[in-house]
Amino acid sequence: MKCVLVSAGVAQLQLELQALNDDPEIRFIMMLLAVQTDIAHEKINHLLVTNSKPVIGGVFPYVLYDKSLLASGIVLIGFSCPYSMAVIPELSKNGQMEAELQRQLPWQNTGRGTLFTFVHGMSSGVQRLIDGLFNQYGLEINYIGGGCGSLKKLNQPCVITPQGILSDAAVLVMADVPSGIGVAHGWQSISRAFKVTEVEGNEIISIDWRPAIDVYRNVVEDHSGIRFSEIPFSEIARAYPFGIAKLADELVIRDPIALNGQRIVCVGDVRRGSYVHVMHGKPDYVSAAAGRARQKAAENLKGRAPNLMLFMDCISRVLFLGELFAREISNVSMPGVPLAGALTVGEIANCGYDYLELYNKTSVVGLLASDTSGTN
Repeated sequence: MKCVLVSAGVAQLQLELQALNDDPEIRFIMMLLAVQTDIAHEKINHLLVTNSKPVIGGVFPYVLYDKSLLASGIVLIGFSCPYSMAVIPELSKNGQMEAELQRQLPWQNTGRGTLFTFVHGMSSGVQRLIDGLFNQYGLEINYIGGGCGSLKKLNQPCVITPQGILSDAAVLVMADVPSGIGVAHGWQSISRAFKVTEVEGNEIISIDWRPAIDVYRNVVEDHSGIRFSEIPFSEIARAYPFGIAKLADELVIRDPIALNGQRIVCVGDVRRGSYVHVMHGKPDYVSAAAGRARQKAAENLKGRAPNLMLFMDCISRVLFLGELFAREISNVSMPGVPLAGALTVGEIANCGYDYLELYNKTSVVGLLASDTSGTN
């Protein structure tokens, strides 16, 4: 594995890509691109389509390199392991997800590998992809990745593939690299469990057969003392996500981002009949969760030495923590282990023993061991 930061424009990007292309050990390249990077997408598209080795990844609000949070810049990671790849365009229109996965990425039982998963975070097909991946590959592999995209231009192309930067798409790489995955969020319930009684995709219509916003408003106003009429919904909601009850240790966080009348719009689907809590977090406890995710990842690596930390953290965590986000980076870092990653619009992971999930407001740590064993 080789990891480099591109911060000096398209000329440096060309040089770094060429260096990875010239390295006979490198087989594919991961590109994590910060949305404010001052390189036209047309130039990046040309490099992606003409590059001699496949490049996969995404465009994100921020990228992470070492201990730096970067609004512009590109992280490149070269991998030496055998791999298989799939690109799924028009994700929201794909009604045959499992058949598509089986065609492009047939299951090969080659030991416990890692499936890198990058998807347009605001596509309506994300949950269908998550379900299809789990039904196709189950718990036999580790998954890590995230939702790509900009917070301001929701439909902008953002999934990096050998075909260029695509919208409403996903790119998947099944890599023969051992990994340990850890997931934690640090949010705590401040309410009883409510039943979600009506939904439409990622919009919650009613909770306990009452308008969703009425139930949510009552809990949040009672807890915070803030009235919804006083400040924008998005500013209140960033501190009060939903927690969906699952079989896993922690509730799965779902981020409310907007209102559509009396409906609450979330990042990711919420299933009818599920039970949700209203959550809140203290900054110290939320930032400490990244350290717990790192500890879980180290345990799941089962004694192997990590060569790289891939840290997929939620953009809404930095919006909530502000300057305290530096503490989160400090909590997750490991001496002697390079760190690369992105702030995502939803995080994708499982640890090999829990159901594959789309998370919000959550820290996902992937510790990647040596990727040089085996041959294609």
